[in-house]
This record gives sequence, structure tokens and C-alpha cells, in this order.
Amino acid sequence: MANRRRWNIGVLLLLIIFVYVLVQFYLSTGRIRGLVTPLEASEEDHARLQIALISQELDNPFWRSVEQGALEAAGQYHMELQYTGPFRIDAEEQMKLLEKAIASKMDGIILQGIGNEQNRSLIEKANKLGIPVIAVDTDEPGSKRLAYVGTNNTYAGQEMGRLIAVENKDPVGMIGVLVGSKDAANQRLRLEGFQSVIETYSGLSIAEVSASNISRLQAAQQAEQMLKEHPEIKYMVGFSSLDGIGMAEAVARIKPGGVKIYAFDDLEDTLAAIKNKQIVSSIVQQPSQMGYKAVSILNDYFQGRTVTPQQYTPISVLTDKEVSAR
Repeated sequence: MANRRRWNIGVLLLLIIFVYVLVQFYLSTGRIRGLVTPLEASEEDHARLQIALISQELDNPFWRSVEQGALEAAGQYHMELQYTGPFRIDAEEQMKLLEKAIASKMDGIILQGIGNEQNRSLIEKANKLGIPVIAVDTDEPGSKRLAYVGTNNTYAGQEMGRLIAVENKDPVGMIGVLVGSKDAANQRLRLEGFQSVIETYSGLSIAEVSASNISRLQAAQQAEQMLKEHPEIKYMVGFSSLDGIGMAEAVARIKPGGVKIYAFDDLEDTLAAIKNKQIVSSIVQQPSQMGYKAVSILNDYFQGRTVTPQQYTPISVLTDKEVSAR
């Protein structure tokens, strides 16, 4: 009887040990799964194509809009977008960031054309390493970039000239012009397009061209100085996004109601100035579309599809009528 009891106890102990071992096995399996799953996720994230977007100026509203479009497309195509840029406009800093992106072996790079040999050489270096480069906003002619996406800047400048001609029958008078930067290729192309139209009207002439450095404060200061030095100015034109607002402030102080202003892009303050009749109209680009299309082109390239080297995004003209309808 005692032997039987010991036997039963022994069997029970073995059963308890077996159950314990089985439970530990399942717990260990769960822990291993918990360790493996993040590793697999990390490898999946790492496998995503890494795209660098190098802006002209980090927190410029135009470039933030380019970033938003690029982020949307990157999410759609399962890519990782890294947005960067100088805090203030600095071509040298842009090229340093391009060098860094190449050294980091990014899968693709989106940037603004600068228009110098050093930038073209860096793009060629990326090309040799198999890194496709897309130029947005400003092209980099003569480089090994895969494609340009953005406004046809020469055409946009011509449209600005036609706005003055069409909205003012038999236009006569002096024009004050602001550009974001005299060194930026997109600004030069807009100015050249504008000049090509203005030259066909004998009654129109450009009094002065000044740079605002894409600063509202400097735009206002340059416009004010221009108006003081050339009181005969009847029209003012701005080719970067903050120029129109700055010019409106200067005109309100120096020559209220005496100058017609034509702006670029559709910042909220620009729209308000159009609505308040301080700005006649503004040529509007599609920066978000530029970013989206640039990433889409990279996806086409990675998929082995043929890429069209120049893809212009549309522009439109906003007057008080369109602003009121928004």
C-alpha cells in the first residue's frame, strides 16, 4: 500500500514537471517571437528605398509644400524621405548636403538646380554611383540629372510680362522688379522671360532689378528704396514668394494706390493682399505637385520604366475674382 502511494506521488510529480516544462517552452517561444518580429520589421524598414530631398531653404513655405507632395508619394511607393536644406539660402550649403547624401549612399536624390559646374560635377558623381537625381523648381542643364520637374520658368516670366500688357491697355510706364536672388537660375530665367515680353512694348521699361534674398523684410526695404529713387515707377513685379507682400507694404508707405503690383505664388498674406486690392494678381506654381511627381519619377526609374527628362508642372493666375471664389 505504501509502495503504491509513493508510485502515485512520483507519477504526480512527473506530471507537474512535464506541465511546467511545457509552459516554459511556450513562454520561451513567445519571447523568441517577440525578439524576431522587431528584427524583421527593422530589416523591412531598412529595405525601403531612401530618398533625399534637398531644399533651397529649410522652412520656406514653398519648399515645405514640395516636401508634403514628396512625402505623399513616398508613402504610396513605400519609400523613406529625408528632407533637409540650409536654414537660409546658401548654394554652398546645398552642395555640401548633396555631397553628404551621396556619401550616405541614398537610393535617390531630389534637389534644386544651382547652375554651376560644381553642382553638375556632384550630380555626375551620383550618377556614376548609380544614384538617380531629380531636379525640381530649377533645372540643372548640362548635368547628368535624370529629369527636371517644375515650372517652365522662362514661360512664367513671359506670362508675367503679358499680365501687365493685357491688364493695362497700351501700357506705359516704368517697372520695378524684385527677384529672390540674382544668382538663382530659376529667378534669372523668369527675369529673362519677362524682359523678352516687355521689350516688345515701347511704352514700358524696367527701372531697376533688385534682390530680396527671399525675405519679406528685405523685399519691403528694396521696394521702398526703389520707389524713392524712381518715383515714376507705375508697376512692380516680384518673382519669389515673399516679394509681393514686401512690395505691398512699401507701396502703402511711399505711394499708396499709385503702383500696380504683380506677385508670385499663393501665400496666405499674398491672397489677402489680392483680396484687399493691394496686389493685382499673382502667378501660382504647384510645389506640392512637383514633390509628388519627382518621387513618382524615381519610382518609375526603379521599376525600369522610361523617364521623360523634362516634366513641367502647370501655373495659373490668381486675381481677386479667383481668390474670392476660394
